Amino acid sequence: MKQRINQINRKIIPYLVFNNDKSPPSAVDFEEAILGSIMLEAQSDHVKKVLQKLQPDHFYKETHQLIFKAIKHLNEQDFPIDILTITEQCRKNGDLESVGGAYAITMLTSRISSTANVEYWFHIVYQKFLLREIIRIGVLNADMAMKDSADVFDLLREFVAELEKLDPILFETLATTADRLAVEMMEELDYLQVHKSQKQSLPRIVYTLGWSRFDEAVALGKDKIILIAGAAAAGKSKFICAIIYRLLERYADISVCWITLEDSRQDLLRSYLASKVFVTAKHLKAGKYDHSIIEQSKQHTLRFQQFDIEFIDQAICSDDIVTHFVQFCGQRKNRFNILVVDNILSLDDQGDFRFDPNGFCNHVMHNLLKCRQKTKGLIIPLHHFNDAQEDKENRKNGYRPVLKDMKGSETFRRTPNQVLLINSFNIYKDIMSEYSGDEHDILEHLFIVDIGKNREDQIGDAAALIHFFTEMAYDQFWEIPLPDKIPTIME
Repeated sequence: MKQRINQINRKIIPYLVFNNDKSPPSAVDFEEAILGSIMLEAQSDHVKKVLQKLQPDHFYKETHQLIFKAIKHLNEQDFPIDILTITEQCRKNGDLESVGGAYAITMLTSRISSTANVEYWFHIVYQKFLLREIIRIGVLNADMAMKDSADVFDLLREFVAELEKLDPILFETLATTADRLAVEMMEELDYLQVHKSQKQSLPRIVYTLGWSRFDEAVALGKDKIILIAGAAAAGKSKFICAIIYRLLERYADISVCWITLEDSRQDLLRSYLASKVFVTAKHLKAGKYDHSIIEQSKQHTLRFQQFDIEFIDQAICSDDIVTHFVQFCGQRKNRFNILVVDNILSLDDQGDFRFDPNGFCNHVMHNLLKCRQKTKGLIIPLHHFNDAQEDKENRKNGYRPVLKDMKGSETFRRTPNQVLLINSFNIYKDIMSEYSGDEHDILEHLFIVDIGKNREDQIGDAAALIHFFTEMAYDQFWEIPLPDKIPTIME
């Protein structure tokens, strides 16, 4: 369907089919003012900024599109831009007669007394262009919807995808210049300079959990994707619960959109309560606890009520996650917004890619990357290993799973800023030998996070392996420090 839509020439799609008495949205006077400003002061900073953003399609009037096409060519070739060069370029393009001749081009400057407002004029013209595109896409999809052969969900996804392409926020994110980037950096440095000179506290960039080794190795902050991967039943969901609840308790500016496709939203609340009252989530669900536990659970439930979390525990595809998380963040500006997806392999996209597993991987990670680009949030997807760590021969030889052992294509390893591998201690001879004597019992409670990115981990790499003492039944994690002497964690 997507190919079919893309093949339709936009020029044959009528605007405003349902109300022919109205003309398409436009701002012809402002289009003339922009073109006149470019002719007069193409080298001024504010005109240059507009030139970087403008495209011929942004103009409603066809003659203006042809004139700007000539301007765009001159600008790309670093040729001078003025009335004479534009007129000559229109002649070379065979468009001079179509635009009304040299006189019509000259007259575009007659109403311009100042170019100072050209950026404001551009925003008006661009908004009119967006309105025309919304109408065009709406009419096109209305035509498709009238056909019984159309798949309604495919049509809906394509409709949303076409509209998303118009999002100026995403455009600004994907397309930037060295000039704009330098300006942003100068503003950031000025901001830091003022705060430091006045001894003011700086805005938080990195969020910590109070786990010293983890905090040093993993920078939890905005505009990142951190993927957590591990074997089935390795404790990934419990670990992400511990991370998110610690963050929410330590900081007041955190909001979480939690896609939970393995546990229900009620299970996640019970997980929080289990870590507080030391009654297993299973017993909480069955009501097997006394009166004192009920009172404690009520108190912690009231604390949980203050957290800004939205749970989705129903079937959902990654396209819909993008839409929802963008809206979620739009309602929570100036906050640290986190998206948790537990887990990738349970997303509804699977049905569309049943014969193309690599296509599924690429599609999902593309959408999660889009989430990061559009929201500047922290994206934490959970994922699975393949069967390598279950192979008997591998286990016999003390095989340690690495990045390539994650299920799916290379995109799962390439796209994230960081990958955390959840590994099982009992297949590592080198790790088992670290604990002896009285400390050997800790192996039954050992939870290992292997901090990596795009590298093959080395056996015995102490800097990469972070050990936790865990009570999985109560969703508790205590980080074990580096020194050889293991402290009494439960004290």
